[in-house]
Amino acid sequence: MAHKKKGQLTTTSEWAKHLRKYLKRKFWKKERKTGKIMIKRD
Repeated sequence: MAHKKKGQLTTTSEWAKHLRKYLKRKFWKKERKTGKIMIKRD
């Protein structure tokens, strides 16, 4: 998950192994929230 992929709104940096579960949750929460904001704007 270190790079932006097609259909993804945000990018991430490298995740340390011991933080991956926490950071994935945090990342996807923000991704969903950003998606909802983008839909409301359009």
